[in-house]
Amino acid sequence: MNVFLLGIYIIIIMIRPMEWWEPVQGWQLINIGAIATWLVGVPVFLNRSRAIWQQIPQLKLAILFWFTLMLSFALHGYLGGILLVFQELGKVIFFFVLLVVLVEDLKGFNTLLWALQVGILFLAVHAILQHNTGVGFGGKLPSPRPNELTGEITYQARAFGTFDDPNDLCLLLVVGVPLFFVLYKIGANPLQKAFAISGCILSGYGAWCTNSRGGVVAAFGMIGAFVLVQMRGIKRYLTAGFAFSVVTVLAPSRFGGGGGFIGKDRSELWGDGLNMFKSNPIFGVGYHEFVDNTARHQVAHNSFVHTLAEGGIAGYLPFFLLLYLTMVQLRRLINEKKIMSKQDYHILSGVFAALAGDFTGMYFISRQYQHIFYTLLAVSITLTYLVSKKYDLQSLIFGQARKDIRMGMLFGLGSIVVMWITIRLANVFGGGG
Repeated sequence: MNVFLLGIYIIIIMIRPMEWWEPVQGWQLINIGAIATWLVGVPVFLNRSRAIWQQIPQLKLAILFWFTLMLSFALHGYLGGILLVFQELGKVIFFFVLLVVLVEDLKGFNTLLWALQVGILFLAVHAILQHNTGVGFGGKLPSPRPNELTGEITYQARAFGTFDDPNDLCLLLVVGVPLFFVLYKIGANPLQKAFAISGCILSGYGAWCTNSRGGVVAAFGMIGAFVLVQMRGIKRYLTAGFAFSVVTVLAPSRFGGGGGFIGKDRSELWGDGLNMFKSNPIFGVGYHEFVDNTARHQVAHNSFVHTLAEGGIAGYLPFFLLLYLTMVQLRRLINEKKIMSKQDYHILSGVFAALAGDFTGMYFISRQYQHIFYTLLAVSITLTYLVSKKYDLQSLIFGQARKDIRMGMLFGLGSIVVMWITIRLANVFGGGG
């Protein structure tokens, strides 16, 4: 029952019926779902939490990230901000912990995977309807965006809540493609395979309807991960080259009209973020304070720069390590494919590709505090833990945590240097500040 409720909760945070469906409009469904899941899952949580806590360092890192953002406000003397972080981000971290702890077996993981697929399919159909008819579910209209060079209006599909931003919607739909492809690879009957193929097509078309540059970049990351895992030798380079050509040719209209991948507006925002980090290097400017510290009054459109600016080095490193450890552990498990079933290998590879696409797209989207990011992260960690347990590989996958954290911290510090150099160069050559 607890995993079923987790699945329902995932669907709710994705399609958000309380924002557009009249029978439940205005209901606090997210809070209701969280409370119900917790109450039902208490026995399992108490039984498993200690062992999971000791083996999976990401749980501690997520809580440390949450704590450092509260501490940032404390050091700035803004006590009301501490309560804000505790409530807003606390709900997200709490759900992340529940997802990791309450799923006891691969059957439960499959329930979560189906929930993600249902939510993604709904949003894909919504985006396609909106693009082709001008209106989606609940009467939702697309987002008009004028071309900076020609003034021509491009309409971008969008949904509800987090996905009111076309970039966030596109990124999730891009992630959906490898998740549906997994179902195709492991599908036991023609009906499952037909559903999987339909899901791939609808997710891809729905992503295209958003006209999002960030989604195109995420597609590159996803394809790169697939090539890394699935192919060897010359096939890697031929497939990567072909994919690059196809994505470039079919890239949405916005991709070609706003100054390339980055654009002057984003490079300036990223530069503002670096200046915030420079002025507050340890604990940053504070949770949700980025917008008030830039002349454009916008988010960074970059999860890494945004986290660095608002959380400083104390917040950025736990955040970076969350991503780094999850990818390293998942990749390490995939490398043991000789001793696992083809089905488990395909699921691991698909989730790895989805996660790589998501992390790549996050360099162009601020989503470091969002439910869906932590949901994908938790699903990936849960899969890695359960498959490694099935083949008695937990010591190999999770037993190198201290070494992995040391390496991750070095890469995290190095990433700051790389971001600093590349963003400064982008501003110099792009005419930014």
